[in-house]
Amino acid sequence: METKRLLLVEDDPDNLELFTVMLGEKYEVLSYSSPADALMAFQVFKPDLLVLDVGMRPVSGLECLDAIRAIPGYGSIPAIALTGFARAVERNAFLTACFQAVVTKPVFDQTDLEVVIDRLLKSTVPFAGPSSD
Repeated sequence: METKRLLLVEDDPDNLELFTVMLGEKYEVLSYSSPADALMAFQVFKPDLLVLDVGMRPVSGLECLDAIRAIPGYGSIPAIALTGFARAVERNAFLTACFQAVVTKPVFDQTDLEVVIDRLLKSTVPFAGPSSD
């Protein structure tokens, strides 16, 4: 079975390292602390799923998601919002903003995050990115 590729963008260095190591046990992870750097590498890496911190500055995770989905062929790539904002109104706002799932930080059990990732990878139409024609 092919290892799934995740693009992780998280501006907190400790969280970035934690999530990269945690998720790297099961997936191929390309991680960045800057949405701008992630966008530059995005089309070469061709991830299957995005994991984005929504509270980044000056570019938020939502703005990063919008930029990625504006790239031809990537309009349907699944995305998970990472957030410290756990209230229902905030979670609903992230889901309404086109994220497929919301995971609240801190994440204490990597299995919880993996379950969400695996569910999204299995439930969405397989995402292949743009054709290489």
